Amino acid sequence: MSVFRDGYENFVYLNDAKIGADAGSLYISGIETEIEKIVTAMNEPRRKIDKSDINSVKGFVAEWWHEGTFNIDAALKGVEARASAPDDNGLVDIFLTSGEKYSAKYYKSGDESAKQQAKSNLQRYKEYCAEYRRNHNGQNPTKTLEEYLKERKPDDPYYLGQGRLIPADQMKDAQEWLKNKINKEANGGRLEQVKRYQEALDKLTDRLESSDGAESIPLTEAEAKELARLAKEAGFDPAEWGLTTEELMEFEYIMNQAFKAGLSAALVSVVLKVAPEVCGIFCRLIKDGEVDAEQLKRLGFAAVSGGVEGYIRGTVAAAVTIACKAGLMGETLKNLNPSIIGAITAIAMNTIQNACLLAMGKMSKHDFASKCAEDLVITACSIGVGAATAALFTPAAAVFGYMIGSFVGSVVGGFVYKGIYSCVISFCVESGSTFFGIVDQNYELPGSVLEKIGMQVFEYEKFEPINFAYQTFQAEKFEYNRFEPVQIDITFLRRGVIGVGKIGYIE
Repeated sequence: MSVFRDGYENFVYLNDAKIGADAGSLYISGIETEIEKIVTAMNEPRRKIDKSDINSVKGFVAEWWHEGTFNIDAALKGVEARASAPDDNGLVDIFLTSGEKYSAKYYKSGDESAKQQAKSNLQRYKEYCAEYRRNHNGQNPTKTLEEYLKERKPDDPYYLGQGRLIPADQMKDAQEWLKNKINKEANGGRLEQVKRYQEALDKLTDRLESSDGAESIPLTEAEAKELARLAKEAGFDPAEWGLTTEELMEFEYIMNQAFKAGLSAALVSVVLKVAPEVCGIFCRLIKDGEVDAEQLKRLGFAAVSGGVEGYIRGTVAAAVTIACKAGLMGETLKNLNPSIIGAITAIAMNTIQNACLLAMGKMSKHDFASKCAEDLVITACSIGVGAATAALFTPAAAVFGYMIGSFVGSVVGGFVYKGIYSCVISFCVESGSTFFGIVDQNYELPGSVLEKIGMQVFEYEKFEPINFAYQTFQAEKFEYNRFEPVQIDITFLRRGVIGVGKIGYIE
């Protein structure tokens, strides 16, 4: 039963770290997916731009840039908001799932970009009419002003309520242009015009921003032209624009995700820790009709210790996994399996915990070495059986399959280690080997043997109280002498286990 218990406890430890490592790996995978999306958008454009002029393409490319970098930042910060830039030339250029809407204008100057962002409904109708005549041989548009505007007012901003996205290097000029317009219209008494220019000024921005903190990377007009050129040539490389996990990852993001993973690991750890105690309580209740108070105490202790240990292991494993998969610890570790990272983390933390006990004198060096060896064997079995079992399940249920296999592997690993340990001890008994210091070879003779050969054995002083004994009368008895031949007493000693990791002489 102790072997099963040891295997189960090791499974809990490994599972804590596995949950954290998987959460970290999933987090990095989400970021890499968003980076791949912007690469696809730039190198396989959603519009036919191969024959278009760069100046006419840069606006579309800017939308793809802000959409992609916003989604990357949202994945980095672990928020739910996402951006979408539809290709329908509609009223809204970019939607955010958090509710915000944006109009994007990337013209050659700040004045022109601001002018386009501040246009009224009436001005937009005039543009519609001109475009219609140009495309229909000078014919007048079929829609009247009222039909085009529907319930909107002619002097209201066309992009009312939307963020006004422009190039980062044009912000100052655009703001100055809008302020001048506001002053001019205010002096002329045209308050309805002041309203639309002021609204454009208030909404003017060089990036997308959501209410939960995600934002896109600002882009200048020159950079938009360069991106348009790269899009036409399908030559966009995210690394050249700083869009890699190595460049984008920050310590704050790592710890935020690690803490979240730690909470998940703590929850699962509590469940796994208290499950045996709960089963014991129910069995006792069914058998005896009562609940043992000591079992309830153990249940509470298991819940607290399981939650704390699970949180620590899950947090550390997630942080290490994110750092490895993000490339912060070198290219070699980027492709390391999360299960391996989790196992290494669990072993390392168990070793640190045991090392502290060893330093405080609460664990012998033989126990420490034995525990380290046991962790290695059980971990190897857990990972091997877990991976093999996961392969038998569908991708959606692979995690569940891995947990089952890991549990079985941990228990089997416990028995495997006991068998290996017995073989090692037997080998050391016969050969006298210390097996790299794990086994202590004791060559002192037992005290009983020393007494037989006439040696004085030192014993600690013992306190023996004096017992009162009353005098008794015994009649004399005749006793005849017996002859006994002299015998030679020979005792054969053998080597055997006399303690944990300790071999010596036994009778």
